[in-house]
Amino acid sequence: MRETRPLLRPMEPSDLASAIEVDTLCLPRPWSETVWREELESPFGHYLVLEEGGGISAQVGVRYLADELHVTTLAVRPERRRRGYASALLEAALGAFPEARRVHLEVRPTNAPAIALYERLGFVVTGRRRRYYGDEDALLMTLDLEARR
Repeated sequence: MRETRPLLRPMEPSDLASAIEVDTLCLPRPWSETVWREELESPFGHYLVLEEGGGISAQVGVRYLADELHVTTLAVRPERRRRGYASALLEAALGAFPEARRVHLEVRPTNAPAIALYERLGFVVTGRRRRYYGDEDALLMTLDLEARR
């Protein structure tokens, strides 16, 4: 039997339990259900998932405001990593806003795999947010979409 390709689609409220599970597996400080609900209801948010075999393997979220995007979350189940899912999700989320000029995100300085991914996509470190995660600073990374076009 052939493995089917993952389905990239908008996140729905019925995906919340899976989104929380993926967050819990991937992030030291996962979002609560309340935060997830608020994000999905926001007119500024855009959330996508990769679905495989009826389950969620990965997710991404961005917020769009004043011609800029902010990546709010990106997570891939540990056993599904190194398949290009994070890149595909991020590119799809950015592609949904062709008018955007820049993209910002925060990342833990200790998360070398994520930093390498963002650098491959053209992000550069543009700042540091002290104690952003409470227990750790965050690197602010920015992608100039106009230069990329």
